[in-house]
Amino acid sequence: MIVLTSFRTPGGQPAGDPSGKKPGIGPSFSLRDEPAEFIEKRSTNEDGIERWWPGKDGECTDDALVITELLKDYDKFKLPGGTNVQVSVEIWVQEVSKIIEITSEFELDIYVTEKWIDPSLAYDHLNPCKRNMSVDGGKVLPQIWSPHACFVNSKDASIHRSPFSNIFLQIYSNGSVWHNYRIKLTGPCSNALRTFPIDQQKCMLFYESFNHNYEQVAMEWTETAPPITILKHNITLPDYVLVDFTATSVRRLYPPGIWNELIATFTFQRLYGFYILQVSFYLGPRNIPSRTTVGVNSLLALTRPPEASCMPDLVAHARKVSFYLGPRNIPSRTTVGVNSLLALTFQFGSVVSNLPKTSDVKAIDVWILSSMAFIFASLIELAIVGYMTRGESDLTINCKCSILCMKCTIWTASKIDKVGVFFFVLDSFKV
Repeated sequence: MIVLTSFRTPGGQPAGDPSGKKPGIGPSFSLRDEPAEFIEKRSTNEDGIERWWPGKDGECTDDALVITELLKDYDKFKLPGGTNVQVSVEIWVQEVSKIIEITSEFELDIYVTEKWIDPSLAYDHLNPCKRNMSVDGGKVLPQIWSPHACFVNSKDASIHRSPFSNIFLQIYSNGSVWHNYRIKLTGPCSNALRTFPIDQQKCMLFYESFNHNYEQVAMEWTETAPPITILKHNITLPDYVLVDFTATSVRRLYPPGIWNELIATFTFQRLYGFYILQVSFYLGPRNIPSRTTVGVNSLLALTRPPEASCMPDLVAHARKVSFYLGPRNIPSRTTVGVNSLLALTFQFGSVVSNLPKTSDVKAIDVWILSSMAFIFASLIELAIVGYMTRGESDLTINCKCSILCMKCTIWTASKIDKVGVFFFVLDSFKV
């Protein structure tokens, strides 16, 4: 039921004045400065609650008047609907700034969207000019009910203020509330270095209501759109690239009750090209054999697919070149072997210095240590060959072992080099 009661504007005349004079111009709720007669509109809903609002006769109600009327008797501590509130959540990832391995954390900028229905904020009966109102979220949001949700495992989080608080709040005429804010967030990552430098980092964010358990507020991922959206086409960092992201939910048991927790998981794959290429440029312009060794290895690492971990590694092939230099070319073979050993030692120290201190045996530890073992074995073989060829006539070794002497009973320096080539190929297939 709607009751209309007329009243005069300041300095004006009531409607239907027989004098025919126009009403005076006074303060108006409309943006147009023209003579107008205002009425007090009263309405009674199904529950018998009477509402009223001022407005121009025959025109809609301004947003400012609607929000003022809604907040006049609003109780922000009352649960909307008095029962379980369904809150839909959506995350838009704007940018991932960095991944810090020493502290096992990552930084990103995201938009968090929350949607719920609050019957106390419905304003269809107020004859609004718009069916959705965009209001100042920084001022209006503290005056209405909200789920008070946050990232419970974040190390740091702050709302962007550039130049004002980036909080968006939209209220629909049926009571639906759309809340969105942009934040800078620091979250934890799992430190899985066992497969370094071909490892992956998984970073997880837990989002839940801090004040309300599952019986009061049910947090859920939105179903009308993807729960997680990457706004940037390709998120790539100097050391990592984002390869996957998932959205899941669990029910977490706390002493006060059960909370509905939303989990956003981001998977980053390490870009290992840096750890392979950096050594070649730190060795100096005069270390040609060592730079050649590392350079050829880098070329193969960049051209082969990541999953082909058992393909031949050109580090072994580069070291194998020394066997083809001949048994009497001892200085050149010594240079290649020693510089290869120094290159791997330098690379190992350079890589480990940028990683957190952990007792885990990493894949790169196994790779470098096994490479060092093969290089050291090649130097021992070189010492044997050098001893055999130190005189004018080459020495030979008479083999008396039945296993090694099936096809060769007399070993020369050249034959030892050929066998060394075969054994050092095994170094190419180490995982």
